[in-house]
Amino acid sequence: MFYICEFEFYDDGEGSVAALCLNDWGGATFGDDLDDAGESAADWLACMVDDCLMNGRELPPAKLGHEPRHGGKVIALAVSRELSDIPAMTAADAARELGVSTARVTQLANAGLLDSWKEGSRRMVSKASVEARLEDAPKAGRPKASMV
Repeated sequence: MFYICEFEFYDDGEGSVAALCLNDWGGATFGDDLDDAGESAADWLACMVDDCLMNGRELPPAKLGHEPRHGGKVIALAVSRELSDIPAMTAADAARELGVSTARVTQLANAGLLDSWKEGSRRMVSKASVEARLEDAPKAGRPKASMV
């Protein structure tokens, strides 16, 4: 499915081109030039769509015809995304990668610490969230109680 969002591209005054989302999603990104900012905006839009798809949320409807707010140019970008486009692994594979049980993967997903969704009876986990968890792995054992 195609998802469309209008962005305003303008000089941010610091040597970069800003890309401000003008739809109800909010958010912004930037790049070294218009091409780079356009790629960054498309990546941002794909991430927003992926997040909604993974979490079963409706996306805000696209609105067209926005006026520039910062004297820039309004450009509509579109991405084609499906849930199957998101690199993923099963919960069992995620558990092996993380060195935990599948029950722990479910707990992490329910706590919002891993991005996951159901495909039939199988829980799928995004590879990016597993990689992020591995990079920022918590230390073993229980946290020490703080003395406040």
